[in-house]
Amino acid sequence: MKENLKVNILWLLLLLAGYGLISVLVSVGVLNLFYVQILQQIGINIILAVGLNLIDGFSGQFSLGHAGFMAIGAYAAAIIGSKSPTYGAFFGAMLLGALLSGAVALLVGIPTLRLKGDYLAVATLGVSEIIRIFIINGGSLTNGAAGILGIPNFTTWQMVYFFVVITTIATLNFLRSPIGRS
Repeated sequence: MKENLKVNILWLLLLLAGYGLISVLVSVGVLNLFYVQILQQIGINIILAVGLNLIDGFSGQFSLGHAGFMAIGAYAAAIIGSKSPTYGAFFGAMLLGALLSGAVALLVGIPTLRLKGDYLAVATLGVSEIIRIFIINGGSLTNGAAGILGIPNFTTWQMVYFFVVITTIATLNFLRSPIGRS
């Protein structure tokens, strides 16, 4: 227990040092708006990679539907965010997008529960293609191939940093739990 506390304090100090370093670089002007946007994209991709690593890396299931489920969450958040441009609606849209994506993943997961290897990959690839076709043919809801326009920019690098930390900690805690170890 004492050893685990030391490791957690070390990680906390490392995270605070990273946050402080980025804050100083932004406030001094070393990181301009372009680099901050790049950092935000890197953070979002870290969140996606942690989720994909949980599925492919730790559970050993070869799933190709990760991008489709990401698109469901992103489009749900973008549709709600463009209709109601407030922070409350933004966080509600993120939560609703995650729940909607999880519900679709559950609907896909139940029939494909016993599939493994190539069969799971083909099934999840098929679901991802269905999602892509639905988005392209979504009419005025998704605006087709042009995408959704007028999405307010609520995301900051601090918010992305926070969600990267939360996602990584939640994944590590899950992996260390009895369910995650099995």
